[in-house]
Formats: sequence, C-alpha cells, structure tokens
Amino acid sequence: MDLVSLLVLVVIAAIALAFLSRANELFCISVKDGRLLVVRGAVPQGLLLGLKDVIQRDRVKDATIRAVKADGHARLVAAGVADGTAQRLRNVFGTHPIQKLRAAPAPKAKNLGQVLGVAWLAWMLLGRRGPDA
Repeated sequence: MDLVSLLVLVVIAAIALAFLSRANELFCISVKDGRLLVVRGAVPQGLLLGLKDVIQRDRVKDATIRAVKADGHARLVAAGVADGTAQRLRNVFGTHPIQKLRAAPAPKAKNLGQVLGVAWLAWMLLGRRGPDA
C-alpha cells in the first residue's frame, strides 16, 4: 500500500469517526463573548433564550453546549463553564422534553460553517452581524 492510499484511508476513517460521534447529537451551540450561535441541529426558541439568559448572567466568555440523546431522553453537556452554570443550563434544558427538541424548526439561514458543523468557521463567516440569539 502506498502513502497516498494510506492517507486517503486515514481521512475517510477520521470523517467516519466524526460522523458517528455526532450521530446522537440533537444540537450544538457555541458561545463566544456571551453570544450564542447554533452550530448544528435545531433549538426551540424558548430554550435558546433561556440558555442565553444563563450564559449572560454568569458572564460566560467561551463555551460549548451540546444536547445528546441517551436511552429515550436527552441530556445536556456543557464544556467551558463552571459547575454552577452547568447546573443552571441543565435546569433550563430540563423544562423542554425531547419531543419538543426533535420538533424544533431548523434555522432558516445558515452559513457554511453551520452547514458543515464547524464552530470556528461558523463564527468567522458570521462576521460582525452577530447571531440571532
């Protein structure tokens, strides 16, 4: 097997791994300087506003908030926030059953970073106009 074939296999394996790791993900929200951007998935507007309120009250600068499916329910995973903030985010999230999360309307306009599900690219393409939430 030559080097090019090996490289192609590694790239294919990395893409497959990324796809499988997101298979149970309902949504992913990126936080930068207190602003929220839905990178992947769809989030009900009421939930997004509740999460935004917690993020802004606790002055969170950079974080990632993900909702994942697990055994018939959903759970929230927050990275880059303090334990107390994570609990407040989970409390807000807990008021929205998984049926509402699955039925959330998809965002109307997405940039390339959101379509590809890449947070840094989504923020870069967003520019100065800012996210809706």
